Amino acid sequence: MTRPERSWFQDLGREAVRATTLGWELAVPIFGGVLLGHFLDKQLGTGYTFTVGLLFAGVGVGFYNIWRFSQDVDARQQQIKARREKEALQQQEEDAS
Repeated sequence: MTRPERSWFQDLGREAVRATTLGWELAVPIFGGVLLGHFLDKQLGTGYTFTVGLLFAGVGVGFYNIWRFSQDVDARQQQIKARREKEALQQQEEDAS
C-alpha cells in the first residue's frame, strides 16, 4: 500500500520551514557570540577582543550546525530512498506471484 502523494503546497511549506530553521541555525550563534563578546569587552575594558573572538567562534558554531543539519537531511533522504526501493521490490514480488 502506498501513501497518497503530498501536494506541492505541503512540499513548499516543508521547504520553507527547513530554510527558516537553517537560517536560525546560522544566525543565532553568530549574534549570540557578538552580543556576549560586546558585553565582556564593556565589562573588562578590552576594546574589541572578545567581540571579534566570539564572532569567529559563533561563525564556526553556525557552520557546524549547518553541516550537522545537512548530514541529518542526507540520512533522512537515504532512509526514504531505501524504503521506496524495498516497497518497489515487494510490489514486484507480489506482481510476480
